[in-house]
Amino acid sequence: MKPETLHRLTFKQGCQEGFPIFVGYFPTAMAFGLVCRDLGMRIWEAVLFSVTNFAGSGQFLAANLIGGGALLAELFISVLLVNLRYSFMGAELNRNLEKGIRGWRKALLAHGTTDEVFSVAVLHRGPISKEYLAGLELTAYSGWVSGTAVGFLVGMILPPALQLAVGVTLYAMFSSLLAQEFHQKGFMVLAIVGVSATLNSFLILQCSLAIGWSFVISMLAASFFGALTTSDSEEVL
Repeated sequence: MKPETLHRLTFKQGCQEGFPIFVGYFPTAMAFGLVCRDLGMRIWEAVLFSVTNFAGSGQFLAANLIGGGALLAELFISVLLVNLRYSFMGAELNRNLEKGIRGWRKALLAHGTTDEVFSVAVLHRGPISKEYLAGLELTAYSGWVSGTAVGFLVGMILPPALQLAVGVTLYAMFSSLLAQEFHQKGFMVLAIVGVSATLNSFLILQCSLAIGWSFVISMLAASFFGALTTSDSEEVL
């Protein structure tokens, strides 16, 4: 018998390995629910936001842009660029899936692919079954959606000062991503971030450019700068 037959990944295993992701997602999603409430959304709108998107950093960014009065086009392009990484994750994950997964099943599995789901799934060397991936993604997904609803409801009893403090969650999330990149690639990451932050501040403060467009321009500029100054073969400092 083939090794993958003996050790076929199961739905139960997916749920078990997805539980730590659930634990991490739930409090972050609570913060997102609070942010949505502060923006004046209703609970069904906040929950629908998480149900249809399931992209933590992209959702926080979208909420931040909505709060800043960004246009729909600015919102669309900004979130598209932030979430573009999922295309590459999906392509890599697709190579590891069992044969025969097609159509709406593959589309649903693609919707549930996040950074953490991808990181856990690709640790398995053998073919990834749809049952395993469904369990992994559903567990993570339930943590994000339920956390959004609970956070919104909790916001009804929290004092205004604590609700305003939740706004730092967006910056904390991106700071954690920055710390991980800095650990892997060294000080060049800080230079790239500095270029993006400086350009973004200049466009908003000096050129009075809308926050959404300044974000898009700064992100693209930092991406090109990073592509020119770093390489995959670069050693960690």
